[in-house]
Amino acid sequence: MPHAVLRSLPVALATALAAAVLAGCSDEAPRSQTAPPGTSPVAQQAAVPFNDADLTFARQALAHHQQGVDLASLAETRAGNDRLKALAKRIIDTHEPEIARLSGLIESWAQPAPDDPNMEHVQRDGYIGPEDMADLAGLSGKDFDRQFVTRLLRQREAGVRIADAETQHGRNPDARDLAATTSRSQQQEISDLRGLQNG
Repeated sequence: MPHAVLRSLPVALATALAAAVLAGCSDEAPRSQTAPPGTSPVAQQAAVPFNDADLTFARQALAHHQQGVDLASLAETRAGNDRLKALAKRIIDTHEPEIARLSGLIESWAQPAPDDPNMEHVQRDGYIGPEDMADLAGLSGKDFDRQFVTRLLRQREAGVRIADAETQHGRNPDARDLAATTSRSQQQEISDLRGLQNG
């Protein structure tokens, strides 16, 4: 074997060992993902380091927001209180673009979207199960308003906790920015719901 090749072996071995050590880093370490060609501008902008807290937030918030839209859609047709209908419309108008942003983040990190977004909520506080949703769908007027406000209030409070966990532990700036926006809007909705409850 030529001397030049022999001299290069220690360098190659050191490089290989360093790569193996880096590959074995914990899942808790920040991950960086380049958005694949042809992805949306939102996905390309979000292709920066993220951690497990960011991914947990994006998946849970996606499920939470989708359920918020489903609930608000019920209120649009079944609520008796005009203020409640206006709040429901505001929730839909706020959540739909945020759902798109959350989906874009998950896509940009090359992570799979949940097969069933509602499953992300199972055994979490604030989750409204299928039976409760069916019960709400069978109500209208004041009966609907009373049950809807109680359930939506718990759901909004859970949403604030999901968002606040991201601002405390997340790394991705887009996810953290969305979490801060979500927390503020849902705290305002909680205030509005309590006003309806007491009024």
